[in-house]
Amino acid sequence: MTKDQRQTASYEDGSRITTTFPAYFHLAAVTWGCLLLHSWAAGAETARETSSEWQYGALVDLSYALNFNFPENHIFRSKQTTPRTNEFAPNMVLGYVLKEAQRPKQWGMEFGLQAGYDTDNLVAPEQSGRDKPVPGADVLRHLSRANVSYLAPIGNGVLLTAGLMKGYINFESFYAKQNFNYTRSYLTDFSPNFVFGVGGRYAITHNVDVGFHVMNGFQYLTHANNLPGYGAEVDWRLAKRVVLAQNFYYGPDQTDTSLRFWRFFSDTQLQWRGDDLTIALAYDIGTERAAEQVDHGRMFWTGAALFTKWDIIGPWSVAVRPEWFWDRNGRVSQAEQLLWAVTSTLAYERHIRRHLWVARLEYRYDHSTGPDGGFFKQGDIAPGVPRLVPSQHIILFSLLWAFDS
Repeated sequence: MTKDQRQTASYEDGSRITTTFPAYFHLAAVTWGCLLLHSWAAGAETARETSSEWQYGALVDLSYALNFNFPENHIFRSKQTTPRTNEFAPNMVLGYVLKEAQRPKQWGMEFGLQAGYDTDNLVAPEQSGRDKPVPGADVLRHLSRANVSYLAPIGNGVLLTAGLMKGYINFESFYAKQNFNYTRSYLTDFSPNFVFGVGGRYAITHNVDVGFHVMNGFQYLTHANNLPGYGAEVDWRLAKRVVLAQNFYYGPDQTDTSLRFWRFFSDTQLQWRGDDLTIALAYDIGTERAAEQVDHGRMFWTGAALFTKWDIIGPWSVAVRPEWFWDRNGRVSQAEQLLWAVTSTLAYERHIRRHLWVARLEYRYDHSTGPDGGFFKQGDIAPGVPRLVPSQHIILFSLLWAFDS
């Protein structure tokens, strides 16, 4: 079972690159364009390919979240996705076209465009010695996919992909459509949901898949240096209903690329899927030394989430997700805090021909402790200083429409 199938079912000291990052990015873009043209040409010359091998679709994702703290800025603090509350929120509008490489020597491609509040935080703010947005980041965030793939006839088949592709780490998807709950967990928000680079996947056996990636960094729209980062993944079906996944990232994400400052990140997932009930546990841990600090202190963050979904009857389902996330040094959430939350979701899902309608009613409780912890609450404690409180209650309604050819 591949990672895509599993998610559908469950719903950086190496040699320094001497070119500047813009040149590296430009070279990658030109390479991608040439491969794409080759893919289209090959497709036109292959009589066996039919129109059914090409897929296209669209997605519209809307929500309204009632935050009982009533923050004046309408912001869900420490949240990357679904960041707006107490207002109508078009969180995602998406359109795509793709063709999968399903047979040896066959080419594939993906291209998609996206917009909405969920794309805003894909461009991280500039931080001294660390992240800096890549040129054109505010435009590039509207690309959801832009890659080509090739199924090389080696052994059981090696799937090679180059360009902008789906992140390989998270159990949840960046897009709410594939998830048990509507709002994403903190694990999903603070891990790579997109990868820009090259990668390969290989099925060693029917039960074991492995993958390797070379990418431009932990966050694909930021640039700290000219060295790549590296990712590895293993998916292992332990039993008919049990899948274990282990994902790693290792690479330089600071201006100083000395090996001692490289980031290490691990994600472990264990999933059991029954006829009507699915349970999955995910645990993440990340660490790196801070090059910008005099003592080069070690930064550390970790978290876990338990994902559960019960298909009650017909189109109705219930999902509950307890979770916690500790950002000891404020490295990824920008606040030294311990977060924990419980999210419960009632969903109604209906297919009408090729259209999918999903309505969700969700209640979420979040709590934050620590020197920088808290959530925004109505009013300021001083001019320009927002009031923070340790917890918040949110009731959210969402409506999603999707079309798949």
